[in-house]
Amino acid sequence: MSALSRNAIIGYLAATFVAGAVAGVFGARAFAAKPPPPRPPRETGAMSERILKRWTTDFHLSPDQVSKIEPLLKTSETEVSGIHQDTERRMKACFERMHQQVMPLLDDEQKHLLEEHIKKMERRNSERRRGGGGNATNSGPERKGP
Repeated sequence: MSALSRNAIIGYLAATFVAGAVAGVFGARAFAAKPPPPRPPRETGAMSERILKRWTTDFHLSPDQVSKIEPLLKTSETEVSGIHQDTERRMKACFERMHQQVMPLLDDEQKHLLEEHIKKMERRNSERRRGGGGNATNSGPERKGP
């Protein structure tokens, strides 16, 4: 094999490798999984209405059965809503305790970054309650220095 053909083969292989790497990077960006859009907030009674509609169709409920099942579903929906609110309250308290415990372990810049992160998460949670917003996790400013 001559030196020219050997070098040409190495060059072609290297070019193929580089082209594949470039295509892989652009392909990964183009086809990266995107988070689903946030769900709009549900109206009060929406869950029980949705279940009742589905059950009426799927189980062929009579009007008498619908009238007896509907208040049960509404009661359960109220209970689930209370559980959800209690869980949110407990989770918030847990995160606040964690932040209070972590704060003394951080330097001034890290404390500032954590405070910024907390504000961002509060804004995100507020937006979610109103039906908007996205995922702000791990999108804070980068820390400078060691």
